[in-house]
Amino acid sequence: MEKLKIGLALGGGGARGLAHIGVLRVLEKNGIIPDYIAGTSMGAIIGAMYCSGLTPDEIEKKITVFLETDIYKRMKFESLMHKESESILKNIIKIIKQKAMFFLSGVRMAFLDKSVMEEMVSYFLPDIDFQDLKIPFACVAIDITQGSEVVIKDGSIQEGVASSMSIPGIMPPVRFNGHILVDGGAIRVIPAKVVKDMGCNFAIGVDVSSKLKLIPENELNSAFDVAHRTSDIAVFTLRQIQLKEADFLLSPDVKEVRWFELKKFSECILAGENEVKTKLSDLKNKINSNKFKTFIKQVFN
Repeated sequence: MEKLKIGLALGGGGARGLAHIGVLRVLEKNGIIPDYIAGTSMGAIIGAMYCSGLTPDEIEKKITVFLETDIYKRMKFESLMHKESESILKNIIKIIKQKAMFFLSGVRMAFLDKSVMEEMVSYFLPDIDFQDLKIPFACVAIDITQGSEVVIKDGSIQEGVASSMSIPGIMPPVRFNGHILVDGGAIRVIPAKVVKDMGCNFAIGVDVSSKLKLIPENELNSAFDVAHRTSDIAVFTLRQIQLKEADFLLSPDVKEVRWFELKKFSECILAGENEVKTKLSDLKNKINSNKFKTFIKQVFN
């Protein structure tokens, strides 16, 4: 008799995605082990680490140590920490104005060098293929030349994850399997459809995306402001539609954490733990209900 197959879809959100560690920890302690995992951006690297065999505690330890490494210092995220900045694009504009990214526009493709990106991914993940993982895993990226979503399930895990978390303008695009790839978070907030396509029949989605804030009219002072706000609304609307693809949704309270604030990892992990604990009873009930439905369907088919 085939059992209910659970999929876990981990969304992207930069540092907010560290909440996935807390989610995995509480799910595991309660015997909820996913049969499939898919991730976008930060969800890709956390998901891949877990699927490679690392425990949530081990993943947290690696994050803690990473923040003291030369790799992290070379990422220069501290220079992005301007209180008034609310988005990647606004962060970049702020730095350009301060001449910290001299001639970035039109001269360099990204804030970070490719070597820094490669060292970061190598620090967190072993040099193995997707097929070598202990739990089936996939990650999502965008082919910027074709304008399409790419689901990565084969080849080097390091290259695949690097593709999924290559934030446009911050990290360079990754050439992989004939594609030129960047962060999949722009079009896939949680990859619930991906884990369903992999074979699960109950998808748990973890949304750590930022929320759409109300803004006063006096903040819309230019054509750029209007265009940027319109783009934000379009992306938010698309995300709300995609969130409905999950059979159960977890939304850790990390919306105030900015994407580059990795040093708030403990706060994010705790938010992930609290979210699962709060909804654990409902989650277990829904899983049991779906197990029963699966059983009945198999008996009478």
